[in-house]
Amino acid sequence: MAEKKEGFLKKLFRFGKKSRDEEPEIDNSAAEATDQTETDKLAAEQTAAAEAKVLAELKAAEEEVARRAAEEKANAEAEAARLKEEAEAAKLAAEAEKAQQAAEKKEAAAAAKREAEAKALQKAEEKARKEAEQAAQKVEEAKKSADIAAAKKAASEQAKAETAQREVQIAAEKAEQERQEAEAQQEAAKREAERLAKEEQMRLEQEAMLAKEQVEQAEREAKAEADRLAAETEKLEQEKQATELQEKQEAERLANEKAERVAAEQAEQAALEEAGLSEQQPEPEPEPEPEPEQPSSDAPEKKSWFTRLKSGLARSSNQLTENISAVFTKRKLDEDTLQELEDILIQADLGVETAMNITEALASQRMGKDVTDEEVREFMATEIERVLDPVAAELELDLDHTPHVMLVVGVNGSGKTTTIGKLSQKLYDAGFSTLLVAGDTFRAAAIEQLKIWGERTQSPTLSRPLGSDAAGLAFDAYQQAKDEGRDVMLMDTAGRLQNKTELMDELEKIIRVLKKQDPTAPHTVLLTLDATTGQNALNQVEIFKDVSGVNGLVMTKLDGTARGGIMVAIASKFKLPVYFLGVGEQVEDLEPFEARDFARSIAGLED
Repeated sequence: MAEKKEGFLKKLFRFGKKSRDEEPEIDNSAAEATDQTETDKLAAEQTAAAEAKVLAELKAAEEEVARRAAEEKANAEAEAARLKEEAEAAKLAAEAEKAQQAAEKKEAAAAAKREAEAKALQKAEEKARKEAEQAAQKVEEAKKSADIAAAKKAASEQAKAETAQREVQIAAEKAEQERQEAEAQQEAAKREAERLAKEEQMRLEQEAMLAKEQVEQAEREAKAEADRLAAETEKLEQEKQATELQEKQEAERLANEKAERVAAEQAEQAALEEAGLSEQQPEPEPEPEPEPEQPSSDAPEKKSWFTRLKSGLARSSNQLTENISAVFTKRKLDEDTLQELEDILIQADLGVETAMNITEALASQRMGKDVTDEEVREFMATEIERVLDPVAAELELDLDHTPHVMLVVGVNGSGKTTTIGKLSQKLYDAGFSTLLVAGDTFRAAAIEQLKIWGERTQSPTLSRPLGSDAAGLAFDAYQQAKDEGRDVMLMDTAGRLQNKTELMDELEKIIRVLKKQDPTAPHTVLLTLDATTGQNALNQVEIFKDVSGVNGLVMTKLDGTARGGIMVAIASKFKLPVYFLGVGEQVEDLEPFEARDFARSIAGLED
């Protein structure tokens, strides 16, 4: 508005100036002078009029400007109000549109629902109609079925009668079959009861046998100890008497020789003096020594190892052979004969598992066929060899640890000391230096026996007085063997029953003492088993294995009275290496264990 006002005044002043410039000049000076006053007056009037006009116009312009400003303000306010109204109207329209859309959607959903309900109603009506039609159809079919049933009733009565007759016949046949099955079950139950009774009887017999064996073993040990002591006493007495007699005879011989020599010298001197001779007579030539006797050609030849082993297992093999021959005499193999064979094998201490494997192998190849006792024994030998072959091992010495400590354990009378003596001889023959340790400090005979073996094998024997601490002896022995650079330390231990806790504790003490000097000692723990003990050997292996860590077995006393079948049961159960078998008292009677030789010997077969 300020710019408009300024432009209006500029126009106004230009107009006033232009009016003055365009005014005509008066040439007449007089007139000019006369009229000057009037002109000035007129000009003043015009000027006043113009100024009044201008002021009026200015006021009018200002009023116009104010009016326009008021109008513009009113227009702006009206526009703002209009825009606000329009915005509110638009908002209301949008809300109305949104509400309308929601209403339309709701209406559409309601319409869809009504349509769905109508369709569902239509379907329900259609379904009801169809069900009504089906029900009517079923009623019709039922009527027809009733007519048909009525028509067939007469025929079905005859069929029912025939069916009832057949059912009676089937029931009779079924009753007969059930009777036969019941008889078979009764027979099977009877056989099972007999088998269980037989097994119970066998178990009781085995327990009685074990008790008897333990008593016999104790009696044998006591008798053997008494016999050994008596024999040693008698031997010492005989040796003493023989020594005294020999010394007496030697003294008499020397006295006689001296007397004869003196008499001869005196006679010779007298003869020389009589003859006047001084020369010395020549000495008589010594008599030639008698040649050693040559062995007679009629002397018996040395038996082979297999022959000695077979002889040692004669009791078991003969019993098995006789029992098997009694069952298998050109007869077909059936369940009864297999059961009898299994009982025979169990009674021979071969073990239940091995007995079952033998009978199963035999049944798989010869069931229903004729079979001879020799064929059965061949099967038995093959299965026994299969069980024993994994445990037939050679005794290896770990000379990375010297001395190699070999501990021999076992019950009283199982042949520990004799086995140690034989082993020391074999080690000596193989070039090993050995220290023998008499760890059985309760028996003087064992100490003396080990000393004799030490002299034979040129091996020192370390011992202590009777009743000494065996663990202390083990400590000293290891130190001596180490200082002397011995290859092997072979230690005997006191015989102990596996059910005597205090004795087993002492054995554990020996092992603890050895481990303090060498954590890997003892390197080999051999358990000697008396082959005559039968089933009791299983308990011995289990207890000694837990206490002393047995890692190898030696079976002794296979002397013809042994029950060697127990070795098969032990091998099957414990899987421990079997290093040696002993069949007698001589060094050559201890040999490495061979599975095939043992299996064929116990089966009574030739090599």
